[in-house]
Amino acid sequence: MKKHFLIYSLLCLVYVNLYAQKKREITHYNLIIVPDLSNRLDSRLYPKAVDDVDIVQGIFNNIWPYFLRLNRDDGQLDHYSIDFINKGLIGLYKINTDVLTIDFQRFDRQSERINYILGRNNVSRTLPKDIINLISEYKRFNNKSIVAKNGADIWTYFQSGIDDRVILPDIKNGKIVHKFRNIMILLTDGYIEAGIYNKGYDLSSSKVTAFRDAFLKSKGADMSFFLSKNPKFKINPVKNPFLKNLEVIVLEMYDRSLSKAGVATKHPTDMEIMKLIWTDWLKNSGLKRFELKAIASNKQEANKYIVDFIKKSN
Repeated sequence: MKKHFLIYSLLCLVYVNLYAQKKREITHYNLIIVPDLSNRLDSRLYPKAVDDVDIVQGIFNNIWPYFLRLNRDDGQLDHYSIDFINKGLIGLYKINTDVLTIDFQRFDRQSERINYILGRNNVSRTLPKDIINLISEYKRFNNKSIVAKNGADIWTYFQSGIDDRVILPDIKNGKIVHKFRNIMILLTDGYIEAGIYNKGYDLSSSKVTAFRDAFLKSKGADMSFFLSKNPKFKINPVKNPFLKNLEVIVLEMYDRSLSKAGVATKHPTDMEIMKLIWTDWLKNSGLKRFELKAIASNKQEANKYIVDFIKKSN
């Protein structure tokens, strides 16, 4: 009996080993930074402790050593990029999109990646240089946006701007499956004001105010229940199958109902209302995972929001 049990155990072990050899999964990061280039960038209108440039610079400075060493294997295929909610701004500001992507898929050998990261063996192109060029271009069009103050059509971007150009599919290479975690860092103040109002595509300041007034008038105690009974305040769900493979962290949501000292002047606050309506929208739009964050108090806090979001398992 013991002999049979030993043979059975050995067979199970062999089967497990064969299965493990048959399929191996490696996870890579696809980080997409998407800034809302609207009047929210004007610090005279909406002063805040951390600007977008600081946040973006923090993300790219974390590529090495942090992101490339976070539970990683050799042969990273990571992809880090800037995308635009309104593609028309690329031509309007003459943006050099070639420098706004750092792509580790272009390397055939790990030694080439290491030389690029560390600037060894007299390589002409290095990670530190690419980050400098990227941040320089980002600052240039960010400054243009502060003056121009265009809108940001976030609803349409989620509906049709997020596609196979943004979401990277898994790559099967023999016994290895390369899986991408598609993670978007969306920089916006939370108010969606792009020119179409009161048709389910916006979350304007006036809509937030209207929700608050109607909720208080109802004398209800549960905002979620009130929203479910008053769908006119909701944002229409988008129908985009790519969202099921997308994780989004929304940063720098700005509460206009607070005083300059940070004291609430109205209840419920704009932030409470925006988080409620955004949560309803993103859930019903089928996002894989998301978090909503208010403005950060400093660069370190903004950086921690992002790092903690990426560290969490799906």
